[in-house]
Amino acid sequence: MTSFRQTAKKGTRNKSILLSTLLLLFFTVTIQQCSSPEEINKIPEEKGKQDPPNEEKPGDTGPEENNKVDKSGGKIFKDKITIVVPADAFTTSVTMEITTQASGVVMGEFEASPYYKIKLPRNFSKPLKMELPANAEITQGDVYFRFSAPGVEISSQQESASTLWIKGVKEGDSYTATLEPFEEISTDAGELIVGLVKDYQTSDDSESRAITAEQKCVVFAPRYYHEESRDIALHVEEAIKRLEAIGFSFSKRNKQIQVEVKQLNGADAYGYFIPSRYSSDWNSLVINSQKLSEKEEIKRTVMHEMTHFVQYYYDPRWVVTKSFMGGDFLWMDEAVAVWAESLYVEGISSVQYGNQFCPLEGFSPLEGEDKGSHGYGMAGLVRWMANRYGNDKIVNLHKQQEAGATSVYDAFDDAFPDLFIEYGIFLKDYIRANGVKELLQGIGRSKMFINSMNEVKSNEPIGIKPHSTFIERISIDPDYKLPDKVTLSIKVEGGMDGGKGQICELYRYDNEKKEIIFVDEFFDSYQYEEVAALQEKKDMLFVVYYHPFNKESDVTMTVRLEEKLEFAIGKIKLTIDELNNYSGFYSATFADELVVPFEEMKGTSRYVKDKIIFTSSSTYTNTWSNIFDNGDCSWEITLEMDAKSLKIIKGTASNVSNIYNRSGALTKKQSYTLSFKDVPYIKTYTDGNNRSYRFGASQSDGSIENFITAFGNTLEEMTWDGWKKKEVSSWKPNTKWSISVILDTR
Repeated sequence: MTSFRQTAKKGTRNKSILLSTLLLLFFTVTIQQCSSPEEINKIPEEKGKQDPPNEEKPGDTGPEENNKVDKSGGKIFKDKITIVVPADAFTTSVTMEITTQASGVVMGEFEASPYYKIKLPRNFSKPLKMELPANAEITQGDVYFRFSAPGVEISSQQESASTLWIKGVKEGDSYTATLEPFEEISTDAGELIVGLVKDYQTSDDSESRAITAEQKCVVFAPRYYHEESRDIALHVEEAIKRLEAIGFSFSKRNKQIQVEVKQLNGADAYGYFIPSRYSSDWNSLVINSQKLSEKEEIKRTVMHEMTHFVQYYYDPRWVVTKSFMGGDFLWMDEAVAVWAESLYVEGISSVQYGNQFCPLEGFSPLEGEDKGSHGYGMAGLVRWMANRYGNDKIVNLHKQQEAGATSVYDAFDDAFPDLFIEYGIFLKDYIRANGVKELLQGIGRSKMFINSMNEVKSNEPIGIKPHSTFIERISIDPDYKLPDKVTLSIKVEGGMDGGKGQICELYRYDNEKKEIIFVDEFFDSYQYEEVAALQEKKDMLFVVYYHPFNKESDVTMTVRLEEKLEFAIGKIKLTIDELNNYSGFYSATFADELVVPFEEMKGTSRYVKDKIIFTSSSTYTNTWSNIFDNGDCSWEITLEMDAKSLKIIKGTASNVSNIYNRSGALTKKQSYTLSFKDVPYIKTYTDGNNRSYRFGASQSDGSIENFITAFGNTLEEMTWDGWKKKEVSSWKPNTKWSISVILDTR
């Protein structure tokens, strides 16, 4: 049996254990509810106060990305990239879109990080800090941020990207770079792609983008192209000097020009100037690393693209517009850039080959013609202008564009007021000086083929563009039997002023020597005499019609074989009924038919272009019987006839006759002269092998003044009281008159 004391003692011990347990529970709850004795009282929460958008709370893992900041600034981040935006960089809240790019697409083996496309407003006023870790630790060389923005390759007009390179600064596990605000502020959003580049090196050690007198550019290239990058930098500096020397200004560019060397998709491309859609600060050049061994072409490319670089600042269009398309002045820019290559590199640019016809086809591009290609060809015009007016005058074209010229034509016309007056000279000089053989032999149109005496005509009127040329080829069937005496008649019709006064040139292709020879210049029509040799040698003729007018016209050409006229004898007779200070009817012949028989009035004829020239010049002494006085006569006749219509265009004649008595004494001396024009052909008489051509005009055709341009007669006679002299050189009004010309072939 248990005692009472033992039972009481046991109950007391149980009570002590229970009390201890209750106290322990009390202190445990108290400790869990309060962190410190000072924070027992709860502090009321301030209404309206929020955590900063990017501030992580204790114990919170934070969001995976943030694409929005307000005016107070903050951080934009996604994946591995962070953009630190300072307060007041933007005037309002902004949202940026960040898209990760496929690995290796942008810079291939040189990528040192992921690349990201960022869409953000272009109006930030304070620098943005970019933070990006490298994929792996980089122990050799510098690391660069490469920013790129959409743009256009000016020379190819293909979509591309301009670039901005910034040396990365290592901060902990990341590299940082500062993106400065742009000169052209805009609320419009822009797109850029950014990532890190390894194994690239600059052409110099400059850490600044500021332009100095000694350094206006920097080249970024793979390390193993370092020497080539230094050469490119020298070419850029030299190009700037040469462009400035002729009046171009780079004053609107206050940051170094960046040049990137990388492999381009187009294996034949040497490089491009790329204006940026994001900011003109980002305008850059790219050189194809696959072409670096072609040193002269790299020099040419740098000079060409640097010309585009400076032309950009004369274009008054908006920066974004200029990064989408070349505009109406593109062909002028290309023409000047191709010409400018010659300021640094000798020879003709290869881009002109294949486009050499452009100056002949018209000042402006044809419908559907590529403007850039037209500009490549029109470099020939710019070269001619530079040689004629001076290299320093070419920049005036771009000054006119900057001043608001509405078209290329206006820019040329305003900069060079004499250009279009002298455009015909340019076209002729261009054909003669820039490879006649290559230009004329490259014509694809079918030639005019002659195999009979029938007329051959252009298939249809050719629409001649303003300030252009028209070229036809002529050949003769080698199997056709030619007449003994034949000429080739060429006639050009249409053009300006009803087809009168069309400037043309004739060239002949020598099939044996394989060269083209200049033959002659003519207006409207031409008679070519060496027909037999042309056929025998299987040579070809080229006729070039020049149209230096700002108007489109139709032009046709006709050719035909014609029997060659060879005049052997000629006489002119003039009659005037009433002369001043002269009594009676006046009549004179050239030569004097009272002394010279007709068959002795010999002469020769020749073809000059589209004219037949007859000349007769001789002295004759008669051998008549003693019934008549003896005499001698000297005369000269020149007639110029249209080979087609046979009208006598103009003529001159002079005659001196001396008459002697039976004793041999001089008794009479008469000299007379005549000038006339526009005497029409009338008829041909045939007698056996001889053909006699008649020409004439009289009062029935109009007033004498319309045909006779000058006349003079001096008569000296021996009389019983000595020599008497009488002169006359005019006629009475409304007198009757006539003039006749006879030309015989035998």
